[in-house]
Parts: sequence; structure tokens; C-alpha cells
Amino acid sequence: MNVAGSELSDTLRRRARVFRRARIAVLALVVGYFFLPYDWQAVIPVWLLFLGALGLEVEFFLGGYLQQRRGQPAPSSPDRGPQARDLADLGGGHWQEEDDEDEVPPLRLFPPDWYSVPQSEPAEPEVARPSYWRYVVEAVAAVAIVAGILFYAVRPHGWDAVSATDRARAQAVFSREATQIAGHPARIGCDTSGKYVGFVQDADGVAAVGGSQAYLTPSICDTLYQVAFKHRVPSFSGAGRAIAVLAHESWHLHGVSNEGLTNCYAFQSGVRLGVNLGLSESTARAMMREQLATNASDAAGKPQYLVPDGCHDGGPYDLSPTATAFP
Repeated sequence: MNVAGSELSDTLRRRARVFRRARIAVLALVVGYFFLPYDWQAVIPVWLLFLGALGLEVEFFLGGYLQQRRGQPAPSSPDRGPQARDLADLGGGHWQEEDDEDEVPPLRLFPPDWYSVPQSEPAEPEVARPSYWRYVVEAVAAVAIVAGILFYAVRPHGWDAVSATDRARAQAVFSREATQIAGHPARIGCDTSGKYVGFVQDADGVAAVGGSQAYLTPSICDTLYQVAFKHRVPSFSGAGRAIAVLAHESWHLHGVSNEGLTNCYAFQSGVRLGVNLGLSESTARAMMREQLATNASDAAGKPQYLVPDGCHDGGPYDLSPTATAFP
């Protein structure tokens, strides 16, 4: 039995099991990529995941091939002459150097031609070679699944899927709403480059206090676009957040610098802003009330974004003290 071959096959099988787990991990990473925030997806190149999956399969086959080459010695023809042990037991090999004439003919019990017939040797039991096709199928299937998922991922989606014309229309609407809150001409831009806002800056929007230009992240812009132009609310909380961010940056353009007070004003102005984008007043008000209710948890670790104590119905920061609803 070929013990070395059996051990090598066991090693390759163990290697295949390890790489099978690695494939599952890669697939989990690819699926998890879709659940990352839009800004994270913009930072992480999608082809990096595909290269990781492809590199894993190359390492599996190339490493296994090299390991097999190192583990299997080159086959050699068997030596049918006297073995070293036999020569040592019978007195060495000096008799091979003597002339045939001085040798005494050996005593034969059978006719001479019997000795010329090669005797068949018992065949060694063959070790079943492991089937590598299933490993090939697994590798091809894993790469195909990753490629298919990432092919879908690289297709335009979110704000990237919005045409240039519709982007311009949407930003014009956002700028119109910001102008009403700021009290002077204002422009809202969607920062697709990530230069001003996004994951790196840890901000959904930015504006110069008293200025005329503000920037929003593409995810915020896409949510506002869905509400205003597609009349869809992808997420109740997400839509409320997007409206509050636009109102928040607009109040900065108005001249309010305090972040907590800006939030207080934004939650109140967000009701009218949501109605202007196509929501019913009850829906827009419910969204802003949720934003106010979750302000403490949303501002965890950033106390400057907490609304002040006077941010309530009839309080000193109530923009409509005669109204019965707040915000």
C-alpha cells in the first residue's frame, strides 16, 4: 500500500476543508458589502472583493499542486539485482568480478530454460486516487457566485443610478427649500466625490454658517429624490433623517451655529419641508417627532447635537408658539 500517497491525499483533503471555510467567509463578506452604508461602499472598491475571491482559488490550486509535487518522489525503475543486505550476508560482491570460466556451474534442480522465464511479482494493491473534480466544481461555483454578485453591485444604484438631468432637477428642488429656510439664495450640492461629507468626514451634510453653499451625502440626496420625485419612502426613519439633515444645513446657512439649536429648528421646519417634497402633513410631522424623540440616542457621544431644554411646545425655541402641534 502506498502510505505516502495516502498521507498526501489526506493532507490535500484537509487543505480543501480549510479553503471551503474560507470560501464561505468570502461569500459572507460579499453579501455583507450590500448592507454597508452607501458612503462605505463608495470607499471600498468592489473589484477588491473579487480579487480576494480569485486569489483564494489561485492559492488553493497552485499551493496544492506544489505541495503534491513536493510530496510525491519521482518514480524510479526497481533494482532487480542483489540487494545490499544480501551482499553483506553472503560475503560481498567479489564473486561478480570473477571470470565465468573459474566459476563452478550451479546445481540446478530444473531444466535451464525454466530459469529464464521471468517470475511475475505480486502486484501491489492500488490506492484509490482521490477525485479532484469536486474541488474544481466548488472553486468554479464560488468564483461564479462572487462574480455574479459583484456584477450586480457595480451596476449603478442609489444616487449613482439617477441621470444627470434628474440630479440637476433634484438639487434645484433641494436648493429651493434651503433658500426658504436660509432667507437668502442657497445652493445644495450632492457630494459624490466624498470631498466634503461622507464616511471619512463622519457627516451627512456640511454648510458654512451664514453662507450660501451646503453639501449632502449621495445617500441623503437619493432618499430625498425618492421622496420628492418617485413618491416613495424607502424607510420611514431614513426619510425623516434625510429631511432633518437638509433642514439642519439650511439653518446653518441662515446663520445659526449652535448644533443643538440648529437641530431644534430643523425638526420644526422639517414638517413644512416634507410637505413641500410631497409628503402628507401627518406623515412629515410624525417623522420629525421621531427625530426629536431619538435625538438623545442619535447624539450619543456628540453632546453638542442635543437639542436645548427649551426645545418644546411653547418653549423659548418654539418657532410657532401659537400652534398647538410641536414640532
